[in-house]
Amino acid sequence: MVKVGIIGVGVMGAGHARFIKAHVPGAEVVGLFDIDSAKVSSLANELGTVKVQTNDVAELMNHPEVEAIIIASPDPFHVEHLRAAIASKKPTLCEKPIATNIEEAREIAQEIRNYEKSIGKRMINFGFMRRFDPAYREVKRLIETGDFGKPTFFRTITRNVSSTGATTPGLYTNIAIHDFDIFRWLFNDEWVSVQSHYPRNSTMSQPGVADPLVITAFMKSGIMMVGDIVAFNNYGYDARAEIVCEKGSIEIGINGDVVTRVNRLMGAHTGGSMAENWMPRFETSYIEELRAWISSIESGTTNSDLATVDDALAANEVCALGVASI
Repeated sequence: MVKVGIIGVGVMGAGHARFIKAHVPGAEVVGLFDIDSAKVSSLANELGTVKVQTNDVAELMNHPEVEAIIIASPDPFHVEHLRAAIASKKPTLCEKPIATNIEEAREIAQEIRNYEKSIGKRMINFGFMRRFDPAYREVKRLIETGDFGKPTFFRTITRNVSSTGATTPGLYTNIAIHDFDIFRWLFNDEWVSVQSHYPRNSTMSQPGVADPLVITAFMKSGIMMVGDIVAFNNYGYDARAEIVCEKGSIEIGINGDVVTRVNRLMGAHTGGSMAENWMPRFETSYIEELRAWISSIESGTTNSDLATVDDALAANEVCALGVASI
């Protein structure tokens, strides 16, 4: 039984805690940190396994009851909390991004590399959960069959109902970063260029945010991405993708259903209600990611689909290309 401490009990931290309790039998949450003590207390009462409740990060990180750490704090605190995790020498899963600017990302990435080299094994992974999503994994399988021919370009959509504290650079480092990582993983390819485009601004958005943001980007192989990010759409969480190949199309719908169009045959998407945020849509992804992380701690065997520090930095590097194009 791996005893986990969680840094931050907002949507992500609380979500991880509940997923562990309900779906990860090899782990239990024994520690919670947040500056909001009421949230900590409420979640601790719900879980029933928490022994450490604190507003001191060092206390949680270094507590003898805590054997592994999840960093789910707000993005600007990730570098600080990653350094604390290095000092604790405990296995860590940190939510993306590794940092909110490229300079800090490169600096902390090198610190993690040096640390893992001195330890002799991987100690810190990053939360790019779409790698464990059944839909994206099915798309990867279908492409690898060769039946669809080579991918030529793809469309990707991520539209939030609302995005608290949204900024234009944050549309890259907090939202589009998932697209950059998952398609790098899916195609085993690297990004080389990114360009920002600005449609008519939404009156639903916050002042000063380029919302919607349309992105065009190219990978080393020539595959092109056309993506859109909407921070405030007011109609429901909407994440979709379509990969257009030489001989057909593979599409991921809002509910994670995979539809193909090939050999004059087409599938149809499911309908239904829409979620308020990404947690219901990617619940299975989060659970499988947590299971893979806990299993890697228990067995000492690295799971190749868990994002490494190099993966996390690569995602930030391409986000930096996007931010530079704003």
